[in-house]
This record gives sequence, structure tokens and C-alpha cells, in this order.
Amino acid sequence: MELSGSKQETLTRLAVCVIAALILYSSAKPLCSALKLPLWEEYRPWLEKNRIQAIAVVSAVLFGLSLALFPLEAKPEEEPPPCEDDFQPVA
Repeated sequence: MELSGSKQETLTRLAVCVIAALILYSSAKPLCSALKLPLWEEYRPWLEKNRIQAIAVVSAVLFGLSLALFPLEAKPEEEPPPCEDDFQPVA
């Protein structure tokens, strides 16, 4: 199964966002614990219990930011097929 260029680029971007979210999640625990951040201490039990959801949320945020900062290229519109009997459509 081959993917078109646009779909392949989107999947690659999503994979990079998931990997970045995994790195952020794994590095957040030692860093935030050392800095004694109050939000980390408040939400740490939920983040540890719901690890997959936390990574998914961060991945979605990173993916949205990547689309906002680096939008995908728009596909050029396809030209309609030529009409028979010398009929010209009105623009």
C-alpha cells in the first residue's frame, strides 16, 4: 500500500510529534520533580495513571502547532475534462 505524498508527509509529521511527546513525558518527571513545580505536584498522580492519554494530548498539541507554524502545501486543483461538442462552461 503506497501513500500519496501529502498523506505520507502528514503521517511523518504525526510520528515526529508522538516521539517528541514521549521524550517530553519521560523527561518531565525528573526535571519537574527537581524544580518542585506546583502544577507538576498537583497533576503528577493523574499523569502517571493516564500515561497514554497524556502523551496523546501532548502529541495533538504538538501536531496542531506544527500545522500552524508550517502548513501543508495545498494541492493544485485538477482541471475539468474537456467538453464535447465545443461546449464551453461559463466561469
